[in-house]
Amino acid sequence: MYYEKYGSDLNPIILCLHGTNYVHCFSKQCDYFSKNYCVIVPHLPGFGRNCDVTFSTELALAQIVEFTANLGKKVTLMGFSLGAQLCLPLLCRYGDLFNGAVMISPWLIKDPAEVEKAMKQQSDNEKLSKNKLFIGINGLAMGLDKGERQENAEFCQNVSMNSILASIDNGILLSDYPEYNTIDKPMLALCGIKESVDVRKSVRTLSMQNPHCSYDMWDGAAHNIPFKYASRLNKTVEEFVDKINTRK
Repeated sequence: MYYEKYGSDLNPIILCLHGTNYVHCFSKQCDYFSKNYCVIVPHLPGFGRNCDVTFSTELALAQIVEFTANLGKKVTLMGFSLGAQLCLPLLCRYGDLFNGAVMISPWLIKDPAEVEKAMKQQSDNEKLSKNKLFIGINGLAMGLDKGERQENAEFCQNVSMNSILASIDNGILLSDYPEYNTIDKPMLALCGIKESVDVRKSVRTLSMQNPHCSYDMWDGAAHNIPFKYASRLNKTVEEFVDKINTRK
């Protein structure tokens, strides 16, 4: 599994799981946390430098679990969008590998009609999603530097529509994981107030069903927290992970 590492692996590890076609979504967090933490960003199957396979939830889980188990110590999960959804089965099935999780914009309560709508939008916009100008504008909006924008353009042009659609229709639903209610690790669920009803409902329900999960909805934010609200997110996550790593 291809991955990027920032900081010393002697420090506590934050494992960042990116969103669909957003391999660089945690760019602003990598530099910030690399001083006191080791930040690792694996490229999920179907995306980035792992695009020679088609995305599936089970393949992603298998690769993440194998990779994490080889690190030799518990890590903190931080996921955005697709990555936040993957945190749920990882915590429920493989909890011994993790000491906590930050889930940003998780879509875990899903109206089937909204899933179909999202898939249709992606299919209809396939040509646009490969357009260099469009990709470049998105990269600028994410605050990526020149090198990151070039990489992002390469990744977006190489990803298959099958991987994108499979990542949307990924089958991860909160209702399928009743064991979530008994997880005793610290968790934080975040989203923007401008996100979809399903995402906002997911964040609230994660907190309602487990007393170890706190949540917040940020005014003005949409599906863009890691890069649009990087400074606030960095401080929020820093406080969260510092508490985890100072627990006795």
